[in-house]
Amino acid sequence: MPWKVCHATAFEPEAHLVKGFLEHQGIPCLLESRRFEMDPVRTGSLGTIRILVPEEWVPVAAKLISHRAPRPRVPRARVIDVDFRRRRRVSPAARGSRPLEP
Repeated sequence: MPWKVCHATAFEPEAHLVKGFLEHQGIPCLLESRRFEMDPVRTGSLGTIRILVPEEWVPVAAKLISHRAPRPRVPRARVIDVDFRRRRRVSPAARGSRPLEP
């Protein structure tokens, strides 16, 4: 059974996470490290760790990995109203109901 590369990374923790994720889905995996073990070499082919799966599993594994990528979280803007004369926060209910004193 020939093994093909479905994912490659320069980071060892990521390689183990992807391998564990695929194995959890029932896909057999192997890791092939091409790292040169003297730091800080992590570029090019000397720094990659390849995740190998059986040839017939490559499309399934590639699809699972592509759907696993985290979506960027957009932080919501939050406004905090402060009444500096009383040195405390204004509650959201009181923001519109109470006019500011001069």
